[in-house]
Amino acid sequence: MKKNLFTVLVVFMGLSLIGIIIVQTFWIQTNLNNRDRQFSLGVNNALASVSDQIKERELRDYIVATQKLMDSIGSPKESQLTDVFQYIDRTTEENKTLLVSSGIIEDTYGIFPNLYDPASSDSTPILDYRSIKATTVIEQDVEGTINRMSPTERMQRIERLSSMDKAKYEGIFMDIAANKPVEKRVSTFELELLLGQELLLRDIDAGFEFRVFEGNRMSGLGTDLFLQNINNTIYKTPLFVDVNGDSSYELRLVFPEKGAFIRSSVTNSIALSVFFTLVLIGVFTITLLQAFKQKKISDIKSDFINNMTHEFKTPIATIQLALDALGTPAVAKQPNKVTQYLGLIRDESRRMNTQVENVLQISRLDRQELELTTSEIDPHTPIKTAIEHVRLLIDQNEGILRATLDPMQVKIPMSESHMTNVWVNLLENAIKYSKGQVEIDVSTTISENAIVVKIQDQGIGMSSNVKRKVFDRFYREESGNIHNVKGHGLGLSYVKRIVELHNGTISVVSQLKKGSTFTVRFPLKHTL
Repeated sequence: MKKNLFTVLVVFMGLSLIGIIIVQTFWIQTNLNNRDRQFSLGVNNALASVSDQIKERELRDYIVATQKLMDSIGSPKESQLTDVFQYIDRTTEENKTLLVSSGIIEDTYGIFPNLYDPASSDSTPILDYRSIKATTVIEQDVEGTINRMSPTERMQRIERLSSMDKAKYEGIFMDIAANKPVEKRVSTFELELLLGQELLLRDIDAGFEFRVFEGNRMSGLGTDLFLQNINNTIYKTPLFVDVNGDSSYELRLVFPEKGAFIRSSVTNSIALSVFFTLVLIGVFTITLLQAFKQKKISDIKSDFINNMTHEFKTPIATIQLALDALGTPAVAKQPNKVTQYLGLIRDESRRMNTQVENVLQISRLDRQELELTTSEIDPHTPIKTAIEHVRLLIDQNEGILRATLDPMQVKIPMSESHMTNVWVNLLENAIKYSKGQVEIDVSTTISENAIVVKIQDQGIGMSSNVKRKVFDRFYREESGNIHNVKGHGLGLSYVKRIVELHNGTISVVSQLKKGSTFTVRFPLKHTL
């Protein structure tokens, strides 16, 4: 994939993810706002219902009490047209209840229109109307009457009234009740009970605090914690509204945990939205990382091919030159030259074969097809073989290789050929990454639990970033077609894999310009 196309795809994926997150955030906020509006609508409806119920209950109590008093004193006989009974509250000084009855009396004096106009055929008498009022003292209080009546008795008395009668009483009692203190008209218990019922009917199961106000004056009705939550959203409704729509009292309601309740009502949808958004972010991140990883692997493989081409190109060119030289008559007559060139061809062929074998071994390791044939051997044997293998390189560089091997004899299951390759790789790296004179120390230490092998050099060392990646496949500190140090980035990856197949561990300690120390540890299964 071209770099520009890859960049464009990443940008569009990022913008798409950001867009999805913004849309989800907007949806969540909109959902919360809608729920808040539904909550407010439900609360206002509940308050209106409570106000109506209290008003109806008060009127019903007055009507029921008045009807019972009417039963005890009888109806005025004089009233011919309309009866109106007006209840005035119980007096506190005299401890009496006053019932004012008013009526209109129809009276006729025998005067007809034809007395004044004989031609008139109108026989309707001329009537005289006059009103009367009477006050009756009742020695019982209405509130006591109401409290002593059963619910069934109250309902029966209310049902006896016509709609006109109810309207007639409502106009009278509203004016009278307005003179009573609000604490005598309703109780905190009744308000709390009605509020709780109405809120539950609207699926609002949240704690609330309330208070009744007369203007800006707080009455004694309500909960004690209302003032502590005065900064929250306050819902209001008038109480005891008169015929003109006016009211002196106001019921105020607050919800201390309103925000938590609204969020809890949409928790499932929000949780699912957040979950799937996080899944999208995770998938996008993993996809992006994998894309970068694949791109990096692609670049590494390109470098690997370049390096391998160089590694093969040099010995092939050398072999070609040697063969050309052998084909000349002058060289053919000199046995020493022939032997020298044949040896050169042999060495370069062996070198190319080693490179190919390393690649094949890594491939088999990846497919888990590499089978280790192990036997109980002295772990020092492959170390000594590897030292002899690189001895010529050390001598050519006029270097020093010191070997300090533990004299204790142990045997552990090992693949001698693969372990020899491990030590050769480590020693060759120490030689390649040395500056100036090569100086390498090889040491082994055998304890009761393990054998530890250390290979230390005085070379160029490694940075922290290189140390983290040095065992990665194809990794080389120098990338691209740079060949100051020959190699293809497979050696240490192969070393680590072979050590792990022998149940061992490998680590490196290094400082720039001070050299590196590779430590390999193999466990011992028996007590020495």
